[in-house]
Amino acid sequence: MNNQTRQKPSIAILGAGAMGGLIGGSLSEGGADVTLIDVNAEHVDALRQNGLKLKTDKGERYIPIPVLFPWEVSKTYDLIIVFTKTMHTTSAIAAIRSAIDANTVLLSLQNGLDNKLSLMEFVDQKNIMVGITTYPADMKGPGCVESHGEGIVRLASASAAPPLLDYMPGLFARGDMKAIIDPQVEVAIWEKVIFNAALNGLCAVTRSTVGQIGAHADTRELAFQIIGELCATAHACGFAVQGERIEKTVSEALEQHSSHKPSMLQDVLAERPTEIEAICGAAVRRAEEHNIPVPVTRTILGLVRHIDWHL
Repeated sequence: MNNQTRQKPSIAILGAGAMGGLIGGSLSEGGADVTLIDVNAEHVDALRQNGLKLKTDKGERYIPIPVLFPWEVSKTYDLIIVFTKTMHTTSAIAAIRSAIDANTVLLSLQNGLDNKLSLMEFVDQKNIMVGITTYPADMKGPGCVESHGEGIVRLASASAAPPLLDYMPGLFARGDMKAIIDPQVEVAIWEKVIFNAALNGLCAVTRSTVGQIGAHADTRELAFQIIGELCATAHACGFAVQGERIEKTVSEALEQHSSHKPSMLQDVLAERPTEIEAICGAAVRRAEEHNIPVPVTRTILGLVRHIDWHL
């Protein structure tokens, strides 16, 4: 990577929905060279006509930002941040294979436990970064993303650190987002999975916002029971997740992100397939391998599978 590229790498956001729009828009606002890539024609049209409408605690604004359909991609990128649904990862990256060369770095900030394996089908492990983000984001219509409350991006390299890794915290900071390099990112990924398992499935099944889950004693208790089950599972798998930290993060979400509709709820309301397999499904499979009882998590998994089956 030459000095010019190091100063301003070309970045593609693969999957420009709620989280992809938030991250892509914020990075673009900070001066980064960002292109959004998405397949939703109505969304792409709105972005092209008006720019990205982004509403955060800083206010509401329109951000002009290039957007492409996958088949329109005509160049390679230094960094591709993957935000597609987990079940679409392989097909989505395959659709923009021409955007990847020997130096392209792939970063997954997706939900779930097994994203690194999908990225390894396309680039060497030394060109892979993985991580999580706790920023909330909601789609409010074509071309419109809303996010309120604080968050963080935690990331690390999958093996040998690519040259871009040290550049990432500053890149996000210029977009007014907090990012850190976290050597324990696999633990952070597990903690994000537990956080999502505690809230996303409950919101999807009950069609409730995060705040509504927290406001009712029974659903609030179920969320914390899921945390206990999956912390035991993670510990059995060798990951030193901190239950108290996850409980604190969930409690903060119940208070600070009260109007937030998690992506799984957004999918259910839009009658789209959910990511339940990458979150609760992957966790339950690991619990079974280690004979860890996870009755509440398994129940939520079964209920959301039923919703998906109805599609």
